[in-house]
Parts: sequence; structure tokens; C-alpha cells
Amino acid sequence: MLLFLFACAPDPVEAPEIEETAATCSPPTGIAVEGEPLPGAAVQLSLVGTDSPGTIVWEVDEAVGTVDASGVWSISPDLAVDQSEGVRLRATACDEEVELEVEVNWPEGHRVVVLYNAAVEGSLDVAEAYAAFRSVPAERVCPVPSTDTTTLAGEEYPAFVDAAFACSGPHTQYLVPVWGVPYKVSGRIADLANGAPATVSLDALLFAGPASVSLTGVDYNPLYIDGDSTTSDLGSYKPIGRLRQRFDAWLVSRIDGASADDAIALVERTRRAEAAAATGSLNGIVYVDGNRGDTPPAEDSAFGSYEWGEWNMWGTRYLFEDLGVYPVVWDGNSEEFGTAPAPLECPYALYYAGWYSYYNYNDCFTWTTGAIGAHLDSCSACDIRGPGTWSGSALLDGITATFGAVNEPYVAGMPEYDQFYAYLAQGANFGEAAYQSTVVAYWMMVWVGDPLYRPYGAEPLVSP
Repeated sequence: MLLFLFACAPDPVEAPEIEETAATCSPPTGIAVEGEPLPGAAVQLSLVGTDSPGTIVWEVDEAVGTVDASGVWSISPDLAVDQSEGVRLRATACDEEVELEVEVNWPEGHRVVVLYNAAVEGSLDVAEAYAAFRSVPAERVCPVPSTDTTTLAGEEYPAFVDAAFACSGPHTQYLVPVWGVPYKVSGRIADLANGAPATVSLDALLFAGPASVSLTGVDYNPLYIDGDSTTSDLGSYKPIGRLRQRFDAWLVSRIDGASADDAIALVERTRRAEAAAATGSLNGIVYVDGNRGDTPPAEDSAFGSYEWGEWNMWGTRYLFEDLGVYPVVWDGNSEEFGTAPAPLECPYALYYAGWYSYYNYNDCFTWTTGAIGAHLDSCSACDIRGPGTWSGSALLDGITATFGAVNEPYVAGMPEYDQFYAYLAQGANFGEAAYQSTVVAYWMMVWVGDPLYRPYGAEPLVSP
């Protein structure tokens, strides 16, 4: 029976051969980054040009962070402390290596600390308006203590500095005090001429950061760039990030005015100016007011002399005449614009430099979008929150940025106006031009306007 069954069983059937096909691997053509590569952030990396990359091996230098198996790049928080840093990302897939150069940087708004006075109603509103405009992180909007809104008592200064820099980080480059924060400080700095205690610009001291609590006198500004008005050799500005690799310095310029609403209006004027600058449509007339005739002084050899001040005006005139971008109106009379025989009206004013009347503003200017101007006199910014002084009146009149002295600066304590405008033309922002054109530090200058305002960042009028 068993033999019968065996004999009747069908022959075994061979299984058909199955052709094995190797899995395809499509080499990548590049690397994509999803998210903004900020120091300390985590962004997603992916490969471009492949649907089947197989195993991906990511590589970055240890100093720039780590990348996990899923392609999440955790960026080192120690990058771009002073300026942007280039980072090379590498990936290998399907036996093909691809690379990408990525620039890691802080947005300018992240390099700003905004200071407000919590004891003054409206001060925080101004701070928040500016922070929103520049995308300043909330943790960089910082309250500072003061019992006075104009002049900080000298003994209160150390606590003020501690509060101001409590919100700062190693990458902070700008301090922006706003309306409600005092702009003078008493009893800290000796007078440049006689050594007596002087009331000076609070912002000028903050320029030195925490080390400013030990300052007792003025000094040479380490950021100043040498220039010569008589030869129109005005030097070349440098981005603040490059300079801060050598010097501890913070660019301090404020959003201020007669009231909280006026300060917020200054933010809005800056917004419009930025929009015009982005399209290359800043237009207007340059007004320059000398006061020693239509022949320049014979020399500019005496630093801080009246001849030195006059050459600042001639240098500004020559700068804009050589650029040939805007009409230039020059007046050499001792009388200023608005007083005969000088021109009585200054319409469509974009830039202004002039001198010299004490505590005076002739209401003859019609300031156009993005206007910047300042007057060289001993009290041009003694009061930035009301009419009377040049800077205070110009702010009420609609200027976008200005600067001046909070007390007697002497001519030596004022900036070199031609260098200031030259650096703006080279692509500097308001803060960079301000501090790189001023010889004396920790003294009398207060700068009112957005330090990040950059009229010619995309297309400088002249190469630095």
C-alpha cells in the first residue's frame, strides 16, 4: 500500500526563479535648511534632489553644534558673538557627499537692549513700539531705575548700570533708552576744561558699558576714525561687529521726544524712512550753514578751535557737492538759515549741518522723510523734550534723527559732521556713524534716533 501511494504521487514542482532587484539609491544634489540659523537655535536639515537617500551621515565641526540622525542641527550659542560666521555643513548619502555654506548671525534687533523707566507712564509703551518695529526679543526690553526723568544722580548710576546690563548678552551691541529714561548724569565726570564735577550725557557713559562705573573723566574715543576735513580724507567706517572684537563698547542712541506719543511718532518716521531707503527714494536738499564767510579757514590744525568747527561745515559741503546726489544749499553768513541775509526758508530738508547760535532753533525747516540734522552749539540738546534747543525743536518739527550736547561740550566735544555724513553715505547705520565720527568719549553728546537706521545699507552712495 505504501508502495502504491508512493508510486502515484506527482513529481515535485520546482519553484520559479525570482529575479532579485537591488534597492535604488538616488544621490543628493544639495542640502536645505528649514528655519533661521540663529546661535542657540535648532533647525531642520534635509537633502535636496533625492527621494531615496538611504542612510544619511551628517557632519559639522564640533564648534558649530551637533546634528542628530534625523537632521536636526542644534547650533552652538557661542557663534556670531560680534559678527556673522560662515558654517560648512556636510552630508553623505548614496556614496555622494554634498556641502552647504550657511551664515549664522543674530538679526540686528536681537543685538539691541531697550531701556525704559517703569516708574513713568508711557515709557514702556515707547519701548514696546520700538521693540516691535525692530523685532527685539521681549527679554531684551529692560526696566531701569531712576527717581528723575532728566538727570540721574551720580550715586544712582551703579545701580542703573546693573539694571541696564542685566538684560544684555555677549552679543549685545546697541542700547536704546526711550522716553522717560534720563539722558544726563551728574557728579561722575570731571569737566574737560576745569576739572569741576560736570553734568554729562548719560548715554555717553553707557557707551563704556559696565566699566563706566569707574570712569571719572573724558578720554579718547577708541572707535573714532581719523579724518581730515581740509583734504576731504574722511576715512572709512567699519561695522561695529569688527570693532567690538577689539573694544568693549556699546552704541547708545535713544527714542525720545516731548512725550511718549512724540517718541512713538519718531519710531513711525523711522519706519517710513526705512521704506524709502529700501527703494532708494530718500530725496531732499542738503543745507549747510557756516558762519565765517564764503572762504574756508586757512588751516584745520588746532583741534577744538573755531576754525576746526568751521571746517566741519566746509567738509560737509564738499562731501555732498562731490557726491552730486542732492542739491546743496550753502550759507556763509554769520546769520543762520531763517534770518536774513541767510535764506529764510529751508524746504524739503534731508540733511543739515550748521552753527552757531546758543539755545536756538529757527523754525524755517520742512523736514522730509528720513531727515537727519544737528546744530553745533553749546546747548543744542540741553532739553530734548521741549522747544527751545535746536535738537528738541527739530524733533517736534518732524526730524527723523538728531544729536547735540547736553551741556557745554567745547568744540572738541562735538562730532566731526563731515565724517558723520560720509559714514552714512558709505552704508553705516546712525549708531555706527555717530560714534566713529566723535573724538571725545564719555562726555556731552546725546544721539536721538534709531541707531539701526541705515539710509544706504543696500546701495551705499560711496564705497567705504
